[in-house]
Amino acid sequence: MKQTLLIAAALAVSAPAFALDGATLYKEKTCLTCHGKDAKTPIMPNYPKLAGQNAAYAEQQMKDIKSGARSNGQTAAMKGVMHLVNDAEIKALSEYLSKLK
Repeated sequence: MKQTLLIAAALAVSAPAFALDGATLYKEKTCLTCHGKDAKTPIMPNYPKLAGQNAAYAEQQMKDIKSGARSNGQTAAMKGVMHLVNDAEIKALSEYLSKLK
């Protein structure tokens, strides 16, 4: 019994953390509605193209919009969506967007 618990504990510690899928989140969180399926054909010319954006920059912008630290430009539209996204999801989205060309 003791060995079984030790093995289970070792597996739990060594198992990789569940990685969020940025591509799936991009669809599920409705990002594509305004920024386009490819993240570079937004529905409005003043909405940003997100494909290829620097991950750290995109992550910070989303966090700032969510917190209200950034409240200029089109942030009002984003504010309504950002409450649906947590910090881990923001990071996954940012990393996904940075890899798009």
